[in-house]
Amino acid sequence: MDGQGDVIGGWLVALYKALLWKGIEPFELLSKSDVCIDEITNVGSRVPVSLCNKLFEQSVTLTDDPLLPIKVSQCIVATTFHALGYALQASSSLQDAFIRLVHYDRVLSSTCRINLTEDEQYCYLGLNLNESADSINRIGSQLELTMLLSIIKICRDLSNPGFSPVKMYTTADARCVEQFEAHTGCTIEFSSSKSMLVMDRKLLLKRLPNFAPDLISLSDKAADDYLASLDCNNVVSQVRSEVVSLMATGVPNIDFVAEKLNFSQRSLQRKLNDSGTSYKDLVENIRQTTAEQHLNQNRLSLGEISYLLGFSNVANFSRAFKRWKGVTPGVYRGEHCHS
Repeated sequence: MDGQGDVIGGWLVALYKALLWKGIEPFELLSKSDVCIDEITNVGSRVPVSLCNKLFEQSVTLTDDPLLPIKVSQCIVATTFHALGYALQASSSLQDAFIRLVHYDRVLSSTCRINLTEDEQYCYLGLNLNESADSINRIGSQLELTMLLSIIKICRDLSNPGFSPVKMYTTADARCVEQFEAHTGCTIEFSSSKSMLVMDRKLLLKRLPNFAPDLISLSDKAADDYLASLDCNNVVSQVRSEVVSLMATGVPNIDFVAEKLNFSQRSLQRKLNDSGTSYKDLVENIRQTTAEQHLNQNRLSLGEISYLLGFSNVANFSRAFKRWKGVTPGVYRGEHCHS
């Protein structure tokens, strides 16, 4: 990754609130850093990863409280993650919310990818902390621990205050193990090589009481606009935007998109390769994510979804979806749909 990675300013807003909660005036800590007041009063601001790591580590030291990440996670609200927070709140199920979280993980951090896998019994939500080979851009253990605890908090807000994962893996050192496990309601593997929540798949498929399709559409659009404002010079975001806008008329070929963006085909391919993807992979990702989001709801028929994704017919869509998920769209909708 070129340049310095960043995270959304909402993480510092939550840290600021947690310090106040403990009776500590945060400005003493912040005055020794490069943070300005705007970055702790504007959740949509962007803060360098290295600075956020430093402030989280210093805050744990200042408070002499290894459990501070729990308090920070308890300060997470819908606005913490800008428009994405509202989209999560309005999702049809936790599974739907996680798909959205994966799709918009760039909102939370530019250097930490989120991935979701599942088997018949469990869902695995993982944080890929190795997205950047540069250590200055790598999410630190205290921020990583806070991220995992925040996801649990979001699940409890959306579904059930008693929600607990089956197991949690964190890179953070083992301190106050009993208290952390009592809070999460699960066993935790500390000092792990991976960062992950393991959850009961059945719980993630249940319909959420706050499901609001219209709000999802508005929030997703706002999240897209937020990322576009950050990535106006990012070729991946530009290509994604062009493909999404044209997909209903058939997936545009790379020559057409390159011309729209004033690149040669070879130049565009090289830029995408430098960003760790390809035009084909980008189109596949857009189609799969969009298909899952539509199938999690029951508003569009398979024919309408096929059309919106640029497939010539339902059969072609079904073959592609089975390649992505191992089941047909109809079976997937039967397992995940919330009318």
